[in-house]
Amino acid sequence: MNVFKRGFQKTVGVMHFYFFPTLDHIMQFDSGFKVHKNNNHYPPIPTGNIAIDQLLKGGYCRDLVYLLYGDEVIVTNTLFTTSVIVQKSSSNGGLGEGIRVAFVDGMNRFNPYNISKFAVSNKLSPRKVLENIIIARAFTWDQMVELLENQLTKLEDVKVVLISGITNLLQNYEKQTFEDLLRIIGGIKKILSKTNPLIIITAPLHKSSFFRPKGGKILSHFGNVLVLVNNEERYVEYTLIQHPFLPENRIIKWKPRIAKRNLAKSSKNTTLNTWI
Repeated sequence: MNVFKRGFQKTVGVMHFYFFPTLDHIMQFDSGFKVHKNNNHYPPIPTGNIAIDQLLKGGYCRDLVYLLYGDEVIVTNTLFTTSVIVQKSSSNGGLGEGIRVAFVDGMNRFNPYNISKFAVSNKLSPRKVLENIIIARAFTWDQMVELLENQLTKLEDVKVVLISGITNLLQNYEKQTFEDLLRIIGGIKKILSKTNPLIIITAPLHKSSFFRPKGGKILSHFGNVLVLVNNEERYVEYTLIQHPFLPENRIIKWKPRIAKRNLAKSSKNTTLNTWI
């Protein structure tokens, strides 16, 4: 049984099929220069967060796994903006109109209103954007393990996988918990070898650390790119912890002392049905 539901209709519609590299294409030797050339062939995909785009020199690369961790509001909102931007045409910085996005929600924070608002600002149809997002929610750690180990690999037509709060429901650090985490990573690796989607994962910060994600070395070693977001009282600090070909870096965005408000032009009182 497929537990993923559409973001708009809550049902799974007709699947669209794309060509992805087979195992024979993946398991071959290539020159280092050819890999470098292929990486530069496609422009980066913007995240929708200006600071993170600056850290990543434009946004996401297609063949890397991203781990954004720290402040849950900022990293979750980045998933929302990403789910919209990837649906733009290739000429406008996306992966193509009509692509499917899988959203695994471990934070119970999926917000169709914010996604629709951002879709409108990018001149996209909120209805179409939401229809192309298929969602599965996890409310317990066992459900998260089941979703990522078994259900995720059943998806055939997704080009982007967004996992919100992958270790948010992790309650303890017993041996079984780490074995579960390894099973989760194994499930994600299966869909990588199967359809090679762009994967962005978010996680909370470890309660006993200022720089490690909840999930420890197992999670941080799996991600190719690690971005830490710290939300302080006066500023937000974005730190690029790890990247295959970019150096460590840090960007600080200062918060305004007095928030600007313009109620006459505010969209806060606009209902979702207005856009749909």
